[in-house]
Amino acid sequence: MPSRLLASALTATPWMPAFDPDASPFTGYTRAHWESAADRLLAGARAHALEGGALIDFSAAASSAPVDRLEGFARVFLLAALRIAGDPSARAEDAEYWREALRRGVAGRLWLPLTDHSQPTVEASVVAIGLHVARAELWEPLDEATKTGICEWFDGAAGTWCADNNHVLLGATLAAFTTSVGFGDRRALIENALDRMEDWYRGDGWYTDGDGRRFDYYNAYAFHWYPFFIARMLGSRLDDRRAEYRGRLAEFLDDYQHLFSPRGAPVLMGRSLIYRWGITAPFWMARWEGVESLPPSRMRRIASGTLRYFADQGVLDDGALSLGWRRNASRDIVQSYSGSGSPYWASKGFLGLLLPADDAVWTDVEAPMVSEERDVRVPLHAPRWFVESRDGLVTLHNFGSDGHPTRDDHLYRRLLFSSATVPVRGESMRDADLTVEGAVHRAVDTATVTPRGGAVTRALDAAGRHVDTSVCAHVTGGATVYLARVRGAVGLSVTVSGAAVSWDDADALDVHDRVSSAGEAAVATAGLRSVIRWLGAWHAEAGPSPAEAALLPVEALIEQAPEGTALGEHAAFPRVRTSPLRGDVVIAWAVSLRAGASGGAEIRSEVSDVHVADDHVRLRLDGEERVFRWAASERFDGDRHAQQVFRP
Repeated sequence: MPSRLLASALTATPWMPAFDPDASPFTGYTRAHWESAADRLLAGARAHALEGGALIDFSAAASSAPVDRLEGFARVFLLAALRIAGDPSARAEDAEYWREALRRGVAGRLWLPLTDHSQPTVEASVVAIGLHVARAELWEPLDEATKTGICEWFDGAAGTWCADNNHVLLGATLAAFTTSVGFGDRRALIENALDRMEDWYRGDGWYTDGDGRRFDYYNAYAFHWYPFFIARMLGSRLDDRRAEYRGRLAEFLDDYQHLFSPRGAPVLMGRSLIYRWGITAPFWMARWEGVESLPPSRMRRIASGTLRYFADQGVLDDGALSLGWRRNASRDIVQSYSGSGSPYWASKGFLGLLLPADDAVWTDVEAPMVSEERDVRVPLHAPRWFVESRDGLVTLHNFGSDGHPTRDDHLYRRLLFSSATVPVRGESMRDADLTVEGAVHRAVDTATVTPRGGAVTRALDAAGRHVDTSVCAHVTGGATVYLARVRGAVGLSVTVSGAAVSWDDADALDVHDRVSSAGEAAVATAGLRSVIRWLGAWHAEAGPSPAEAALLPVEALIEQAPEGTALGEHAAFPRVRTSPLRGDVVIAWAVSLRAGASGGAEIRSEVSDVHVADDHVRLRLDGEERVFRWAASERFDGDRHAQQVFRP
């Protein structure tokens, strides 16, 4: 029986093969659909090729900078290599095209040299991986002059400085390739880089992307990607590391599988979201590496669901990927380093094409995701996330991921992310969070995740003053209830907010707010409803604290985001703003984010019998006694205040 996903859109994208509900009852997608998507992107890229394919310019007027043209070539080259290596007998003509592109790139010195903090090093690393996976078709037939030129280009990265994050693996990948083909011996350099990566391992298969707490999809794009290629290039010398990486990948997927909704939409958080289905690479990598953490049939179901989610939105219709999430560009999720060819890291998601067509990952009938069989509520201990999946919506409660050390980034420093929302960007905009008037949010101090939610402490620089905030959340059946202690913010107002809802049709929005003592606001479209309700405020001094409605008057508001988000031309979120504080306080509020316009009706949670302690608050929530405990974990080392560098 088809799932709701397949039944909701039984007409395939015109250029895609027909759905196969027998092999893939949840997505309709098979290997043929992945091949069609790859071929569409490759054909579209060749239409933008320059210099015989050695450069690709995706800009509208073919006016990209040289590094962007290299980026376009390199990332598409990876896709071509995966397609060729996965079906070499049928791709001989394509292989000759790309070999000629390599020859022209070397002979014409068309590719920028690899220097300190070099974006060309990023692109060279993916060329190396492409040459490795399609060695018989793309590397071995090359003439010696071209081979030497490529290796000399790669070797330019040896000893150069790079960002002290996942970029340490890029030079190591290049060194592994040149070593594997007999162009010198850079094994010591490689092992140094792999040892640096170990400093960022936080357990359960998760890495932070550099010092601090930078948890995001770079676990998928980088840390469960490059080390396996490096190990394969160097062979038995790295067997011990490779075994360790396999174990970590298995643990990672146990958590990671829950970040995808049944519709195929992943949770939108962190940078480089424009890589889209590139985030499915770890599922294919697990099968390629013989990691049996999840059934192959479930891994394909998740990956194919993600590809289809984007294909159904027309992302592939033009044969070229935009700098965005849906079909059009989306400035709010694009990073400063992104160029016209950047979205083609989506090529990493085609790794499954290396697996034989008769592999179980392609032949087994799709199995359901865990969230298609039951509601999911699971703590992810390493990143300090709590993930909830129900009614087709995935919600990520964030207690420990910070992103860049010096930027209060909307894609990291929020309490809540989901598969149907994306935080709004703007200095005065702060959805799904708590903030103090005029505040700059600093890095997380402590964080705890529990089987029912979590807690986080964070310092804020508010109007030139040091403000301490402690937040604890309990995820209940219909809402998330938050308690927070705010100290040092006398005279400043506090704002708490729900998740932003996005839409395209200007008439599709339904909003309401109540400025009574209930302090409730809601934003809804036909498919999503976001609600917030104020539950009360109490003095922060230890001891029993009677409810005092007059302690902190509040106002419920709807905040409009004039530029919209990656998910819609318009966006808005509900929030509650307090009057200026007269002392240190404990406050409580609840939020609900539910699919469907009627999902998440007005929150009915009630708080009573509040007793404040130094490290927790005990209260009755809807008649049941609960304890909300502030995070008291080890204090996290702060991110570096400037971008560090690494030299092999």
